[in-house]
Amino acid sequence: MLTARSTFLDSFTPFKNVNFRTYLMGQVVSLTGTFMQQMALQWFVWEITQDTRWIGIVAAITSAPAFFLMPFTGSIADRVDRRKLLIAMQSLEMVLAFGMALLIFRGLSVVWPVLIFALLLGITVSFTMPSQGAFIGDLSGMGEIRKSMMLYALAIEIGRFVGPALAGFVVAQFNTATAFLLNGLSFGAVIFTLSIVRAEQMRRPPSGNLLQNFGEAVGYVRQKPRIADLLVCSLSIMLFVFASLQMAAPIADIVLNGGPQLVGYMLGASGAGAVLGILVIAPQVQRVERAGMALSIALLWSGLWLVLTSFFTWAPLTLLGIFCFSLNIPVVLASVSALIQMLAPSDMRARLLSVSSMLSTGAQPLGALFVGWLGNALGPLAALRVNGILMATIALALLLLHREFRNWDVSRPPAA
Repeated sequence: MLTARSTFLDSFTPFKNVNFRTYLMGQVVSLTGTFMQQMALQWFVWEITQDTRWIGIVAAITSAPAFFLMPFTGSIADRVDRRKLLIAMQSLEMVLAFGMALLIFRGLSVVWPVLIFALLLGITVSFTMPSQGAFIGDLSGMGEIRKSMMLYALAIEIGRFVGPALAGFVVAQFNTATAFLLNGLSFGAVIFTLSIVRAEQMRRPPSGNLLQNFGEAVGYVRQKPRIADLLVCSLSIMLFVFASLQMAAPIADIVLNGGPQLVGYMLGASGAGAVLGILVIAPQVQRVERAGMALSIALLWSGLWLVLTSFFTWAPLTLLGIFCFSLNIPVVLASVSALIQMLAPSDMRARLLSVSSMLSTGAQPLGALFVGWLGNALGPLAALRVNGILMATIALALLLLHREFRNWDVSRPPAA
């Protein structure tokens, strides 16, 4: 009991760093707004189209720019001041949120402006993602990176818990545009904290072109098979778990006979499960030396719960299922991000994170389109079932067939 308590308390030691603590506080506010907007966007698309394929298309367009831009944005994040880059990108996202709020206030009823909004948002996120992860390392240092990434994941999941539930209330009581407006206002918090924190960044000398810099990172991944294994884990979460959450609106409407408030509760249940995963599961996973074994089991758990949830037609059970298959989302994603940075040279961290983000968010459009097509052809619950079966299969393959990953000891340098 004492060991578990001390492990839990030890997870919060990065909060002693005032710059990290300040930045994380701003992120909690901003991320709550971001997930409010995400739920409101899903409901708005469903409301004007009544077609799961359009939900998948919008999600795909939001994610697609990452695949094409990450080879450049990761290299840029290693060259420039990441703090200033993040301020610029967060400011652009604020403008986009305000613009979308204005369009909806004025009676938007067609989908094509939403597609343009999704594309522009995806471009800004392509710059933000590799910079964000590396900036956490700049604030905390490599000695605390695993704990810091878990705490950053906790901030994300608090936003994912509070944001959708708040959005469900706002959309039901006011309108969708108000949720976008509140998200725009929330960016003020993170822009302010970015303007006052200071970080130590190992900046890459500007030599060679950006594509060559990215090629160096790809070559490094080829030399480190454990990084490739970690990428499979993060891909599984993005392709199967996050894609399945896009079915929240049609499941709430068609299967559970609910409205936007129920959609908010469903996405909030996912955030609540992830928060518990960060607080309870993540500290124990960080103590496990065989990280590959722990991550594979986490993937298997989520896959099995996706399958179980696909058989539920009563709202409380559906909320329970979503809560359970979301427990390990931040455990896997934050562990992958931290372990990749631990394996990376100091001047290549953002580029390696860009490889990870490119694959994860670049593959997400495939998952979004796939689950949207399945939901339209077979029904939203069948889409969850197929995703769960595929995810469980990958997890079992890692456990049973990939001995090197299963036995990988993170306390020792990995073999090339």
